Amino acid sequence: MVPIYLNSLMQPLHFKVPKLEEETIRVECWDLDNFFEPIHYHEEFQISLILEGEGSLFVAESVVPFKKNEIYLLGKNLPHVFRNKHVDFGNPDHRKSKAVSVFFNQDVLKNSLSEIPEAYSIKRLIDFAVYGVKISADMEEGLSVKLKSLPDKNSFERFLGLLDILQCISRDNNLNFISSLGVPIHSVQENLPKINLVFEYIRNHFSEKITLKQVAEMVNMSPTAFCRYFKYKSQKTFSRFLIEVRIANACRLLYQDDFNTSECCYSSGYNNLSNFHKHFKSVTGMTPLEYRNNILKKSTVQ
Repeated sequence: MVPIYLNSLMQPLHFKVPKLEEETIRVECWDLDNFFEPIHYHEEFQISLILEGEGSLFVAESVVPFKKNEIYLLGKNLPHVFRNKHVDFGNPDHRKSKAVSVFFNQDVLKNSLSEIPEAYSIKRLIDFAVYGVKISADMEEGLSVKLKSLPDKNSFERFLGLLDILQCISRDNNLNFISSLGVPIHSVQENLPKINLVFEYIRNHFSEKITLKQVAEMVNMSPTAFCRYFKYKSQKTFSRFLIEVRIANACRLLYQDDFNTSECCYSSGYNNLSNFHKHFKSVTGMTPLEYRNNILKKSTVQ
């Protein structure tokens, strides 16, 4: 189902991944002037290895830079677009965009593994990666070799290769979630009530003043102990997580034409426009106006 915050103007394109009837997994090698332009979504999960090109990856309400050698896992029905940087079709030296992408059906894969206890880590990965994940840099080299070998394999070998790739990703302890508002915390931290309590509080009160001392007291910790605990469990500092949640909300509001920059700022927990602009650019790589202009451009299907 498409997220309800996307209004009719911003409605992403529903894209049907072309697959043969007997295909469980679709592997595509892209060698293009520019990646697929409109913001779109599809039923299949997607793993993409960027071979050439750089730019901004828009995922739901969030945006992150992408570049060569990076690997992304995108969930079912997740609006996204790889937006290239410095596209100049009239320049013969224009650098092309190249990638290997794998598409697979979440339900088919989980059903295939339902009676295999050893596949628990893969099933859990699929559950909590539904909102988009960037694979950590130290996993890129090994996974790149595996992904680049898939086009030369037959259907069954591709299935085994995909399981191997997902198993490797499931062992990545430094996965970076792309959509801050959408991280399915309970799936990842199901046995950590303290961190869940903090996450839920931030998500419900990010538009209000939140202090480190206040949140540490909620879980009966000193501020110093809480900072260490939060960084260990979430792979982010408390302040960075709070910033990302607030900026993710601002991005969501910028999708909507009736919110200007000031309203997005104050509705996201900021009382200072300068600080808001600074944090917005640190998270997205662009100003709020640039973000809105880019998302509008890429959301309009020509």
